[in-house]
Amino acid sequence: MHLLQYRAGTEALSVLRKHGGLPLADVEALVLPAIGPKWLILSGFDRALIRAGWLEPNQSQRLLLFGASAGAWRAVALAAGDPLRAHERLLEAYCAQRFTHADDPAAISGAYRSLLRAAFTEADFAAAVSHARIDLAIATVRAYGPLAALEQRRVRATLLGLAALLNTLSPRSQALFYERVVFATSLAARHPMLGAPHGTLAPLRADNLLDVALASGTVPIFMQFVREIAGAPAGAYLDGGFSDYHLNRPAAGSGITVLFLHQRRIIPSWLDKFVPWRKLDRRALDRLLLVYPDPAFVRALPGGEIPTRDDFQRFVHEPEQRIERWRTAAAQSGELGEAFIRDVSDGTLAKRAVAF
Repeated sequence: MHLLQYRAGTEALSVLRKHGGLPLADVEALVLPAIGPKWLILSGFDRALIRAGWLEPNQSQRLLLFGASAGAWRAVALAAGDPLRAHERLLEAYCAQRFTHADDPAAISGAYRSLLRAAFTEADFAAAVSHARIDLAIATVRAYGPLAALEQRRVRATLLGLAALLNTLSPRSQALFYERVVFATSLAARHPMLGAPHGTLAPLRADNLLDVALASGTVPIFMQFVREIAGAPAGAYLDGGFSDYHLNRPAAGSGITVLFLHQRRIIPSWLDKFVPWRKLDRRALDRLLLVYPDPAFVRALPGGEIPTRDDFQRFVHEPEQRIERWRTAAAQSGELGEAFIRDVSDGTLAKRAVAF
């Protein structure tokens, strides 16, 4: 049984077939999506890339890591001085989180700030923004008007419901509520994938990385917005998935962009989850390689399903059961990472990749 499925854009498919595989020198970017606990079944890819040397400073090609929400936290781990150890700490701290119905936004935000402090040291932050090979970029959004000013959950839920309704008519309506702000290290800022007609680029530095990472994973109804980030426009920042959920910009550049995902459908922004007909233009996928698990792998996970944020509610009175399920899913994801490296090495990826 093949554990993985591969889809590629026109240019990416041409490279795969020309070389009979995926040359590491042609991989220009990794996109790490904003998918909450679903990232646990992608964690095996992270570990496999680290062990296979994909992130080593001695590689000639610079590598952009572009992440949002939990994907941003993975990006920080991959760019840390000891990426495998940082990734292990992140994984354990993430799975071990516990919440109750009594937790308010302040408590939940405080818990996630503590999670990031447990996962990453100041040395990790310094290494991530000055890596010899990796360019780091993290997506957030900056809220406008009432969404930025009002703290009540019901008000925020109503405003986001309105945003979702208007988004069914046009994705441009999201600009009424927030703008895309990408924090990037100096070289990352030059990458064409980071440009946006109505967005903002801000510097990503060791002294603001913790706040930026927290902001990128701030779920607006359940957490406090992160305000006044150093080096960025004043305002209230929240989940980068609202602008960049899976992939919301052309996979541009001269090389190949790789997206490890839990499913076949690529969703541009979080609100587009509710707009099944919305998708990226096929030309935006020209240089993209999409890697996702075969449904048989998902059926073999605990409960036959991928971890989600809803698990906090389902297992609120049985947190140990949730934690064990999540740890098991993350451990099983190691099979996916091993399969990917094997498929790259023996040419299976090039043979099995199909066009979008």
